[in-house]
Amino acid sequence: MYSPRYFQKDTFHHLYNRGAFKEKVFFEGNDYLHFQRRLLDYKIKYEIDILTYCLMPNHFHLFVRQSSKNNPIGKFIGNLLNSYTKSINKKYNRSGVLFEGKTKSKIVYDENAFPILTKYILLNPVRAKMCNNFYDYEYSSGKELMGISEATITNKIILDYFNDVKEFEEYINHEEEIDFDKIFKKTAE
Repeated sequence: MYSPRYFQKDTFHHLYNRGAFKEKVFFEGNDYLHFQRRLLDYKIKYEIDILTYCLMPNHFHLFVRQSSKNNPIGKFIGNLLNSYTKSINKKYNRSGVLFEGKTKSKIVYDENAFPILTKYILLNPVRAKMCNNFYDYEYSSGKELMGISEATITNKIILDYFNDVKEFEEYINHEEEIDFDKIFKKTAE
């Protein structure tokens, strides 16, 4: 059954997808870097604000805001993944789909959930034991938000919810159980 998407100006969305058959979508470091470059290109082209993101070996998470009514998130994510898939297929002499169907989207209505979603996204590599600190992971917005690297992809809107970067870091690192299904309204599968 088709579910309508609510990609309208000034709406916030958690977008995520994983590899077809749960396989990898990033095979080496240059693949992550290529995706990050394409993410920056399409962010600019479609006027999308990226609050936070994380690229894992077999999936990705993006927390985004559609800032223009003329450039819907659907076109942004569709063109980003199509471009990336074509380049990976060419690079690795493969064909067919790379991702598992349509990108999932959860609209985030409640601003109080913004820090929680950011925490969920940034802690993905820590939970997977790929790094010790969220800001050590090379393929997320952790370094940009902490000021360790230049913020080229991430819009630092999320830091407005904290007094300073130290408070942001403490919040992300504070262990707590969160029921994400109660917080985020699902808009499409």
